[in-house]
Amino acid sequence: MFSPPAHADWSRPSVSDHFTPIYNEGLATDRHGFLHPRGWLSIRPELAAQGWTHIGDQDIHGGYTYDVYEDLDAGRKLFTITSPTGRFTRYDHVLEPGERANNSFVTVDPTGEHLVNGEWFVMKRLLVFDNPKGEPSGSTIPIAGEIRLDKPLENVQSCDFVTAERLACAVDEPVNRVVSVTLSAPVGSAKVVDATVTPEFDLPKRSVCTGTYESEGIDYDTRRRVLSVAMINPSPCFVGTKVFRYRAK
Repeated sequence: MFSPPAHADWSRPSVSDHFTPIYNEGLATDRHGFLHPRGWLSIRPELAAQGWTHIGDQDIHGGYTYDVYEDLDAGRKLFTITSPTGRFTRYDHVLEPGERANNSFVTVDPTGEHLVNGEWFVMKRLLVFDNPKGEPSGSTIPIAGEIRLDKPLENVQSCDFVTAERLACAVDEPVNRVVSVTLSAPVGSAKVVDATVTPEFDLPKRSVCTGTYESEGIDYDTRRRVLSVAMINPSPCFVGTKVFRYRAK
């Protein structure tokens, strides 16, 4: 069981409503403070034709956009990078023993040298990859390390770095909630980095419909100290997704 929230340092959220097929997978803020969504309609047509039918929560770092795609039957995952000029490169990852095929999110550490990635269901770790930016498109990337969680998390939809040693993550089960994953050291300092999981807050449930909500993308804007989290409304209101914005006090 989780203890009470460890970080009571977020303001009461503002909220905005959006169209679910555009906002139901991910959020990322660019350097100008504009929030970019990911959803069903964000999947590149040529990738959809190849079987990549799910896109995860993305990240923007140094003007480059990082996306992740999954095809549960492919035996591999797909990472893509789009440069500020629109140059698109892709990198395959072949599943390793014990690794789930799900590719729920990607976030870039503050140094820009590493990617942190999530699987699905009950997770006891997050995966770490070396950032392939600059490598030839089509290269294959292996797992470089992992973040070992002190408490398992279920259905982690997304994570984003708040500092070099702390991630904020949106989880879907058993409660729609934001948690902190505090690292014992920055990623890349060791092959395995231990981490402590603590709850931050439960996401508000604000819909005229009752039922099951689904938390989705998360983004922390380090310049403006704003945390954005998306959550899909219950059926039959699921065509709408709310984005909650919290400011660090």
